[in-house]
Amino acid sequence: MKPLLEKYLPLSANSSSSSALHAERQKDHYSHFILRLAFASTEDLRRRFSRVETSLFRLRFQNDDVRERQAFVESLNFDWEMVGEQEKRELGPELVAAGGGFVKRMDEESWFKVDWERVPELVETRKVLLKYGKAYVPGREQLSMVVAEFTSRLDKALEVCLLS
Repeated sequence: MKPLLEKYLPLSANSSSSSALHAERQKDHYSHFILRLAFASTEDLRRRFSRVETSLFRLRFQNDDVRERQAFVESLNFDWEMVGEQEKRELGPELVAAGGGFVKRMDEESWFKVDWERVPELVETRKVLLKYGKAYVPGREQLSMVVAEFTSRLDKALEVCLLS
């Protein structure tokens, strides 16, 4: 998919010194919103658009510069609660077990606490600890959280297009 994207819809990083950066962003925005309107008419088309746009978002997010990725996540003001040291100590063995063998010690990983409905992919694959209606998500699964939030926001926006 990368060669096709580079050919038809290139998108330089924000930190690049590309002279075409503004034009690339503009083309990306125009195409997204035109397709959003075109695919908003039926549930099947909305699902299809959401699936493909989410795949594109995932690919671009993974290929983005680490600093830009972090700045992007921080700019969205997600209401993710960081798990404090006290709570980490209390839930230590359970968090390590939920880490799927990737977490050996608690101080090696940061954890987020979100409503479990916001990370269905991680719940389904048992990569989180569920407790008191919250999912304790290891920091390395941040991509899944961002993608789930993107998909949720896109689906809501597609519903608004239908109502308009």
